[in-house]
Amino acid sequence: MVDMALSEDERRTAAEAGIVLFDNRLILDAQPPIDDATLAAVAERCAGPLPQPLVALWRTTFGGRLDYDVQVDWGGHEESLSVRELFHPDSGGYHDLWGWIGHEEELLREARPDRSGGLDALPFGGFEYLDRVYVRTAPGPEYGAVVAWRQGLPPGWELNSGDRAGHVAGNLHDLFDRLVLEQDPWSDDATSGSDLVEAIEGLADSGDPAARSASEQLRRLVRATVLDWRAALEQGGLGSQRRLRHLALDHAASTDDEELLARIVEQGGDPAEAIRNGLTPLDVALVSRSWNVVRRLLDHQVPVRQALLFGGSTIDLDLARELVHRGAERNESALLSAADNDDEAVLDLVAESVPRSAGLVQLGQRLWQTAAQAAHAGQRASARGDTEAAGRNERRAAVLNELAARYAPDGPPSFKFSGHR
Repeated sequence: MVDMALSEDERRTAAEAGIVLFDNRLILDAQPPIDDATLAAVAERCAGPLPQPLVALWRTTFGGRLDYDVQVDWGGHEESLSVRELFHPDSGGYHDLWGWIGHEEELLREARPDRSGGLDALPFGGFEYLDRVYVRTAPGPEYGAVVAWRQGLPPGWELNSGDRAGHVAGNLHDLFDRLVLEQDPWSDDATSGSDLVEAIEGLADSGDPAARSASEQLRRLVRATVLDWRAALEQGGLGSQRRLRHLALDHAASTDDEELLARIVEQGGDPAEAIRNGLTPLDVALVSRSWNVVRRLLDHQVPVRQALLFGGSTIDLDLARELVHRGAERNESALLSAADNDDEAVLDLVAESVPRSAGLVQLGQRLWQTAAQAAHAGQRASARGDTEAAGRNERRAAVLNELAARYAPDGPPSFKFSGHR
């Protein structure tokens, strides 16, 4: 870890731009430090004293924004956790700090109406209503530990659909140590860290020499958190570094890089392991339409259980048949995916093993809607003289209507097209 101190002038100019450092991580939109009265008011709502690392954070900045990647390992599966907000009063988010404290108190009263005392775990950050991180305040062996809660995916999703909660870090300092970047945020393909870049480049464009100097220091700090799987690959040690290996497999699968996949496997990488929120390289490759990597992964005999869910909308009939032969599940979610495939034969193939069931009326209603959308698309194609597209959509609509009637024989729900183009 780089340990880099900014000069007083650099800290001042950074703070004027809303940037402060805590454990060598940048906090954006940094708020003024907490005052003693507010600190005491928060502590009164807790089961025990506030852990010192949280007090240290709030003495540095009482809230702000983060723009790093965080992974948690729950039950042997790595999952992404969003910690974009550090709550504070009047933060303007889904709830502010007091709102989240009140929310937790209400949940606690509902679950344990006879209980007295403050919160065992204090919410201090997260993302909207989806992810939250807490610090444990109750005395005991877990005091000061950071735990998290994640809202699950909607019912019917093939992956985890339940809410999740678990341990994240031993204390707040450990959590900040885990704030990293999976890609260089200054690279063209970066998917996170853009807010960090914007803040730092804002300082770099300043006419103040201290601001420009601060931007250089902060840029080095941010780049020190980037996980460099490419260097590990060149050194031959990628196979033993789980997080870097997963990033490399994800990159190979999403960019259709056969050569990279081969090198990862040569260094001990498992082409079948889950790499991102329960997705395997095959799942990612199918979503990304990385057909060369899909073929190489199938050559490695990777499991294909979820393949029709992630590839049903884009695969051709030959690949669909191969996946079915290898054991890909044909279920409600796979059928909905295949409903978007331009080849109605793929949809027919998937539908063969999804039986009629009273519990699948909602599936039928969604198929009715998809059929109507296909018919509408066919009409628009016909109006502009595209007979090929018109015919293709008409055939899809016919197949979808037939399937919809199988699961929802009472007919389609009432809905209207918005007319948006």
